[in-house]
Amino acid sequence: MIEFSVFPGGKKRVVTFSYDDGPVQDRRLVEMFNRCGVKGTFHLNGQNYIGMSEEQLQEVRALYAGHEIACHTVQHGYMERMPGVSLVNETMQDRRILEKLAGYPVMGMSYPCGSVNEMTLKALEVCGILYCRTTTPDHRMQLPKEPLLWDPTCHHKDAMPLADRFMDMLESYWCGPLLYIWGHSHEFKCEADWQYMEQLVAKVAGDERIWYATNMEIYNYMTAQRQLRVSADEKMLHNPTATDVWVEMDRKDIVCIPAGETVYLP
Repeated sequence: MIEFSVFPGGKKRVVTFSYDDGPVQDRRLVEMFNRCGVKGTFHLNGQNYIGMSEEQLQEVRALYAGHEIACHTVQHGYMERMPGVSLVNETMQDRRILEKLAGYPVMGMSYPCGSVNEMTLKALEVCGILYCRTTTPDHRMQLPKEPLLWDPTCHHKDAMPLADRFMDMLESYWCGPLLYIWGHSHEFKCEADWQYMEQLVAKVAGDERIWYATNMEIYNYMTAQRQLRVSADEKMLHNPTATDVWVEMDRKDIVCIPAGETVYLP
């Protein structure tokens, strides 16, 4: 039996952080993430970067280096209230601005205020958005079944008990694999708030059993893993992608299938 229950390096758990709006407090949060060795996805509004000089853009690019820049609409619009043309314009303009800022295709997103309906989903598909995070906590620590409706585990203010549970059950087969924490750095109003966040990040950081990844890294890995080609007797595994993937055999053996290669099992 083959299971897609492992991540890069054969690790069985993943932690990601996701923060919206790009306020000035992101500077302190990014410094914390870098110091602790965790990764975040930062969903930005393009209107804040219009008219910036190349020097200013480079400064913002350097701030988020090693993390992910993702969309959040140009003007932080309430997407359920928009006609289709506005949905497309808000998303595509945001992509264009942020791609110039980031220096790579920006195809991840989060819904401003969690606002989403059926038309929104159609518009995001047209705009090439691959995943979009909601604001609805699922508490189950599961990977997304529908990437355009990706529910986080919890907001950071509610995360400490779930982080405790996640860390206590790292070796349990029944624990969900993904701890996904979201929020806004401007919610840290005082030093006590920052100290709480320091404790939360420190609790989940620095464990060699955990893969620390951005939202897009998780999406890309899941996509590559699902493209694995398996023979009928489960003895030949072919990886047609450019990404190394790992699987678990019979809940005991972890196997790596390198990019572009076929692995023959005994």
